[in-house]
Amino acid sequence: MDLNQLLYHHQIALMRKGDGEAPQHCGSHFDLVSHYERRISKLRRELGTTQYPYWADGQAQL
Repeated sequence: MDLNQLLYHHQIALMRKGDGEAPQHCGSHFDLVSHYERRISKLRRELGTTQYPYWADGQAQL
């Protein structure tokens, strides 16, 4: 799974958790949000990327 797919699935998991659609409806107590956070962090480390691009912190790169 590439980074964009992981970010997408993480966002969906966050929305479902926020809507109260917890995994209890399927009998599982697995924390999908944390699972995707760990996978995203691992992939970012492997790719050598930062969490946010340089332009997101408001400082221009010259």
